[in-house]
Amino acid sequence: MKSPRTSSSLVPLLVVGAVVWLTVTPVGAEQDASNKIQQEVERALQGDDYERVNVSVVGSEVTLTGRVPHLLAKNEAIRRTLEIGSIETVASELQLPEEEEDSDLAQEVGKAISRYPHFTIWDYVSGRINQGVVTLHGSVTPMRDKKRELYETVAKIRGVQDYIDEIEVQSSSSGDERLRQNIGRNLASNQHFERTINMRNPPYHIIVNRSSVALVGYVQTQIEYREMERIVRMTQGVLKVDNQLQTLR
Repeated sequence: MKSPRTSSSLVPLLVVGAVVWLTVTPVGAEQDASNKIQQEVERALQGDDYERVNVSVVGSEVTLTGRVPHLLAKNEAIRRTLEIGSIETVASELQLPEEEEDSDLAQEVGKAISRYPHFTIWDYVSGRINQGVVTLHGSVTPMRDKKRELYETVAKIRGVQDYIDEIEVQSSSSGDERLRQNIGRNLASNQHFERTINMRNPPYHIIVNRSSVALVGYVQTQIEYREMERIVRMTQGVLKVDNQLQTLR
C-alpha cells in the first residue's frame, strides 16, 4: 500500500476546454501548521496573567478567549501574539473583570497617578471616566517615557475597560529645561512658594513647552495667584504665560 502524500499537489481542473492547475494542500498539513502556531502563541503567553486564556487557530488568524486580570494583560496578550511572524490577524474575545462604579474607579485612578514616582511639578495630568473607559490628558516632561508608564499604571487597575491617551509630551529642547530650572529657582526664593516648590506633587503645576508656560492647579490666595504669574513672566526666555490657576480662598 502506498503511504499517503504529505506535500502539496497540483490538480487539473477543466474549464471550457482549458486546463487550470489548482494547488491543493492536504488537510493534515494545514492542521500541523495551525498546531504549530497555537504552540507558539501559548509559549508567548506564559505567566500567571494568562492561566485562563485559551488559544484557537484557523489559518493565520488567532482567537484569544478566556479571562485576564486587567486591561494591561489583555493588550499585552494581543501584542505578543501579533509579534509571531506567521500570524496576520488576532481576534480578542478576552474578558476583563466587571467594571467598577465610575466614581470608585476615579478614586483608584487618582491614587495610582499620585503615587507615580516620576510625577513632578512640571507635569500635569487630568482625566475622565465613562463606563470604565479612562481618558487621560495633560502634559508631561520628556525625560522618560511617562506616557507609557502612566498607561501601564492605569491599565493594571481592576475594572478599567479601556484607555484613551491624550497626554502631550513637552519639547525636549535644552532651552525649555533651562526655563524649568530658572523658574524653579525664582519660586524657591519667594516666601509664598519656598515651602511647596520642592514638593514632588504640589497643588499647582508649571508646564513649560516651547518657551510658553501654563500655570494649572491651585494656590491659596489671590496674592499667590498674581505673584506666581509675575515671577514666571519675569523669567528670561519665557515668551507667553497662560495662567489657569484657581484660588482656594
